[in-house]
Amino acid sequence: MKNLKGAKMNLSFHIDFDGRCEEAFHFYAEYLDAKIGLIVKIADSPLASTTPENWQSKILHGNIHIQGIDIAGADVQPDSYVKPQGFSLLLGLQSEAQVKSVFNQLSCGGKVILPPQNTFWSPCYAIVIDRFNVPWKLNCAT
Repeated sequence: MKNLKGAKMNLSFHIDFDGRCEEAFHFYAEYLDAKIGLIVKIADSPLASTTPENWQSKILHGNIHIQGIDIAGADVQPDSYVKPQGFSLLLGLQSEAQVKSVFNQLSCGGKVILPPQNTFWSPCYAIVIDRFNVPWKLNCAT
């Protein structure tokens, strides 16, 4: 394997959604001041002819820019969808009020793992899985 030292590249995340990728991206755009980029629907791709009619409006590939990080996403058919696990998106915020505000939005319809609280490393830290099954850790970076 060739060493890639000095090679130009970028790293981003890709998240599979349960058919609600577009809804999730619009939610993140509204509440996290994110910018939606490219959105390709299945109907607009070569996969349209082999995909059920009720799945044509789903996202084949999309990306969103959240606070300096690019995240890609796609809808996965129900028989192939697996909830994200083994990672969390860590969002550093500048104040306790911001952590609590973002937590309140992300926890609506989601699952609270750890409500906002003081920890030995942060005056306000929280963990939540949003209604799109995406795990978040919110940290007040003072």
